[in-house]
Amino acid sequence: MQNQIKTSFLFYTFTLFLFLNSFFLTNTDAQGTDGPTVGSASENYTFETIDVPDVDFLALTASSDFEDYAGYTKSADGQKMVAFTLIDGVFMTYDFPDAQNTYFYALGNDGRAAGRYQDSEGLYHGVILENGELRQYHFPNSVETEIYGISDATGELTGNFIDASGVRRGFSGEIIVEFPEATATYANFVNAEGTIVGSYVDADGLYNVYMRTPDGRFVSLERPSPQAAKIEYLFLPGISDSGVIVARAKLVGSVPRTSVGTFQHGLQELKVPGSVSTEGWNINQDGSIVGYYDSADGRRHGFIARTRAGRWTTRRDTHRFQLYI
Repeated sequence: MQNQIKTSFLFYTFTLFLFLNSFFLTNTDAQGTDGPTVGSASENYTFETIDVPDVDFLALTASSDFEDYAGYTKSADGQKMVAFTLIDGVFMTYDFPDAQNTYFYALGNDGRAAGRYQDSEGLYHGVILENGELRQYHFPNSVETEIYGISDATGELTGNFIDASGVRRGFSGEIIVEFPEATATYANFVNAEGTIVGSYVDADGLYNVYMRTPDGRFVSLERPSPQAAKIEYLFLPGISDSGVIVARAKLVGSVPRTSVGTFQHGLQELKVPGSVSTEGWNINQDGSIVGYYDSADGRRHGFIARTRAGRWTTRRDTHRFQLYI
């Protein structure tokens, strides 16, 4: 049994190495291009822009499997951020009382939305929309709480919190997620199997990604790539029940980028054609990906990227996935 666990861990470590390398190599090769690039997943998706009349800033960050959406936008006076839902075509905004800003990052199939709000002192607190009402949520013994996921399988929340000592840890339901020896741990989403994905900051201040298996084991690499020191942020905001993940990252001096793939076969960049930058935030069970992109005119738009008819297959020669039509 011990040898079996060790073999499994080494396999995941190796495949995670492929995942990280393909992510950063793809992003390096893709700089300065507008259309599909070498290693691009964009050609395997159809893109639909999601806009609301008279709204120039629509940061779409969450969706349900029924193509309802949530995120944040600018207030009517443009002075703050307010959360929004777009359910059955009806656009609604939400502003937590006395908050500087309010954001939604999660939307469940049960209609609940969740995220965070910023109070007058600049601290963040979890916020949940349920039955049309906003309520505050604090992870036990936390000073700050942020919610990034709602599990459709269990109804539990996933996110991160900061305790009185100033340490950031992830959580999923009642589980505290703390990567060993990390200075900060972010938990972003959990699939129906119980696999949690997120990122952590190591002792050198560098971002790394991890996968926490249902039995509590962590899988990661200490150094994601030769460009590790150039990473401004690196997050895994979504994982489907079939194991397809979405990654968001930004290198210093570059624009935010999004990639999609699997831990086993690596990632390819996903970019809305003609966009300045693309940020994917969620993946639905049909494989569609939602998020937002910035256009050259300075506007921010929501998008949904749907997979073309086909199936996932493995390219063993390149260690990357491809969706063949």
